Amino acid sequence: MQFPILSVIVFTPMAAAMLILLIKSERKNEIRVTALAAASLALLLSLWVYFSYDKAAAGYQFVEKYNWMPMLGISLHLGVDGMSAPLVLLTGVVMFTGVLISWGLDDRPREFFAFLFILASGVFGVFASLDLFMLFFFY
Repeated sequence: MQFPILSVIVFTPMAAAMLILLIKSERKNEIRVTALAAASLALLLSLWVYFSYDKAAAGYQFVEKYNWMPMLGISLHLGVDGMSAPLVLLTGVVMFTGVLISWGLDDRPREFFAFLFILASGVFGVFASLDLFMLFFFY
C-alpha cells in the first residue's frame, strides 16, 4: 500500500480551512502562518507528485480508490495522468502564491484564507478525480 498522496493533497486545504476558522479573528499572524504552512505542504506534495510522475508509463498513476457508496457505484477514486499532474502542480503554485500575495491583507483574513483553501481543495479534487460523481462534487 502506497502513501495516499493525492488524498492528502486534496484534503489538506479543507482541513486547513477548518483549522483557520477555529482561530480567533484578532490573531491575524497565527492565521497567516497557518495558511502559509498549509499552502507550503500542498505545494511540496504537488511538487513531489509532478516530479515522481513517470512520463514514459501509460495510464493513471498514484491511483487511490475508496468505496464511499458502493450500492450506487460511487467511490473516491483519485489519480493523475499526463494532463492532470501539471495541473495539480499549477494549483499548488497558485495557492502558495495567493497566500504570499495576500499576506498583508488586514480586512477579514480568517474568512479570506478559509475560502481560498476551500476553493483550492475543490480544484485539487477536480484535477485528481477519476470518478464522475466526485468530479461534480469537487466542481
